[in-house]
Formats: sequence, C-alpha cells, structure tokens
Amino acid sequence: MARALSPSVNPPSRTSLMTRIASILVLSVACAAPSCAQEKLVVQEKVALQQKRTFTFEQAGVRFSNQFSGARLNECTQVGSSAFRLVIRPENTPINDSAWYAFQVTAETPRTITASLTYVGGRHRYKPRISRDGRVWSPLEADRWVYDREKGTVALRLDVDKRPLWVAGRDLVGVAQIESWADALARKPFIRQSTIGKSMRGHPIRMMELGNSESRNLVFVISRQHPPEVTGTFGLMAFVSKLCEDTPLSKSFRDRFLTLIVPLVNPDGVDAGHWRHNMGGVDLNRDWKDFKQPETRQVRDALLKIAARPRARPFLFLDFHSTNRDVFYTQKDEHPTFPENFTRDWLAALAKRFPDYRVRRSGAHDPTTGTSKGWFYERFKIPSITYEFGDHTDREPIRRVTGGSTEEIMKLLLAAARN
Repeated sequence: MARALSPSVNPPSRTSLMTRIASILVLSVACAAPSCAQEKLVVQEKVALQQKRTFTFEQAGVRFSNQFSGARLNECTQVGSSAFRLVIRPENTPINDSAWYAFQVTAETPRTITASLTYVGGRHRYKPRISRDGRVWSPLEADRWVYDREKGTVALRLDVDKRPLWVAGRDLVGVAQIESWADALARKPFIRQSTIGKSMRGHPIRMMELGNSESRNLVFVISRQHPPEVTGTFGLMAFVSKLCEDTPLSKSFRDRFLTLIVPLVNPDGVDAGHWRHNMGGVDLNRDWKDFKQPETRQVRDALLKIAARPRARPFLFLDFHSTNRDVFYTQKDEHPTFPENFTRDWLAALAKRFPDYRVRRSGAHDPTTGTSKGWFYERFKIPSITYEFGDHTDREPIRRVTGGSTEEIMKLLLAAARN
C-alpha cells in the first residue's frame, strides 16, 4: 500500500492533533435584552482542524489536495495502480451524519482513476459534483460512481489531468462567495451591512438590513448554521433577490418592512469544511436555548437590539437549511401566532401557485430542543420556520419556487401590516 509523499509538510501526530485544545478566546458581547449588562463570554475551541496538505503519489503522478476553503479530506492512500482510498472524518463526535467531502485532484498525464471515499462516523450522503474552476459545477455522471449502501462508501471514477478537478458533495459556496454576494447587495440604496460579531476564529458575522430602516415591522432571516447545506444558501439568495426586485410588490414591502438577514451564522465551520459544527464542536441549531456559543449569542443579541426599538413589531422568522428533501418545519396551526394563520395561508398559496411542487410540512414546537425556530417562536410568538431544501435540488427550481413563495410572503405580511 503506497502512502502519499508530502516533503513540504511535517505533520504532527494524529494523537496530538486530536487532543489539541486551542487557546481560550474571550469575547465581549453586549446583551441586547434591556435587563442585561455587558457580559464576558468565555468560549473554547474544541475541534482540531484537519491538516491542510497535498497528498503526492510520485509513481502514479497523481496529487490530491485539501488546501482550499471548504475542503474536507483527512487521509489518502494508494491501493492500486490507479486506485486511491480517501478517508473523510468529522470535526468531532457525536455528530449528525452529514458527511461532507471536498478535494482537488490532478495528474501529470491524462488518466482515469478510482477514488473510493470511506467515512469515519458517517455514511455517504451527498452525490458527487465536479468542477474545473471551483465556480461552475455539474453532477458526476451516474455511471461513474457507485454507492455501497451496506458499507456507506462510494467509489468515484474520475478523468484527471494537469488541470485541477474539484470534487465535492455540493457546489462550493463558502465564506468568500457569500461575502462577495452580500458586498454587491450592500451597494443598493435600501441595503445596509454591518458586522455584528466575530466567530471563534475571528471571522466577521455580518448582518444586512434590507428595506425601511425606520420601519417598526420586522422580518428575521438567518442561514448556514450547518456548513454543508449549500442549497439553503441558494434559497436564501433567491429570497433576497426577490425582495430587491424593482416591482410594485417588492418596493411596497421594502417601504413597509425592515428585513434583517444574517446569511452566514457559522463561518468557521464553512471555511473548515465541517460536517455540522462550529469550532466549539457544537451544532449551532441546538444552541438557541443555552446560547453557549459566540455565534448564536451574537446573532441573538443583534436581532434583540433592533426588536427592542420603540413599537417594534416582529412578523416572521425564517432559517434556511438543507436536508434530504424540500420541507417546511413549522409550528402547528393550533399554536397561536401573529400574524394569525400565516403559515397555513402561505403554504396553501404556494401549493396553489405551483401545483407541480409538493409542499411538505412538519408542524411541531418543542422549546427544549435549542433550535432557532423554537427560540424565535417562544420569544415573539411569530411564525418561525425552518425552510429546508433538498440536498440535490437544482438551483433553477430553488430560484423559481423560492421566488414565488417570497411573493406570497410579501402579500400576506403587507396585508397583516395594514390591520
């Protein structure tokens, strides 16, 4: 069994990596609730970063790399003349089975290789996608990968040459892409962008304020608590794009409402190619009860600060995610909300507008789970919805359906604001 050579890297032992605890970071966070004084929040990195390196197989003339933002490739060995075994590990355990992978591969001469992905602590979830530039992506043809359901592994047949071939579980839409998108939007006269805090590793957590800054009518929107959930970001972008349109409906909504958008709650996890967690080793969408992590705490405080303005009136909370299919996680209709019956009426309008689209709804409320949906409902008694897209739902249907659903949201909220 050949092992990769990487003369430029002197890796620490696996034991030292897994036991390394980063230095304590002390963040000052201003609590936005009126009764709270400024507090010191002590947080601790509990996740060992994967070693960034290039795995070089000199005889085969093949190289694998994880040296880019969002990559996930922990080990690589050669097991045949053109066959390689890639090991994908989570950032820590226990963890939701969301086995993310992303790597680059090149070859000195054109050839076809087999890359077999083995997951530690998980099973194959994301269908492989490929790109030559990291921007334009397409599915790897179905006859070029085989999923072993019993083992939870997958074998990919890849055509490689000197040009980098990017392989990932979904298009790479990471920190740089989201920040570039937000910076472009911030040039619009009705959007203001600010930094509301920092992640454990110092990435800025940004918020956009879209619409009338003087309006007391508020909508809260967040996304990317979970790093691999790229289709959730596609949905968020489609939602914001519709709010920005130069139509009578969108302009009226911007005039009557202020929409607060945090597009990237977990920048560290996205940058590090995590399966699920932040650098504290925590699922942020289970931290909305105790608020032990700086990311959830700072997002909460920023939104509470605006909600505490005189006569502020929250209407809706949306949290964009991805899962195995499109689904809306909501409260049940018997849970009282303002606006009354919003979720029932919205999803009915969506089903009528898109008869070919299956509207799946799962209604429940449990404040003990620590989800954003649960916290926002408990705090404001507004419709609080986790808006999930399928892992493999294509961009165009996401754009089309989300655009229509956003229009129905605006119609219902404008009607409620007039009452």
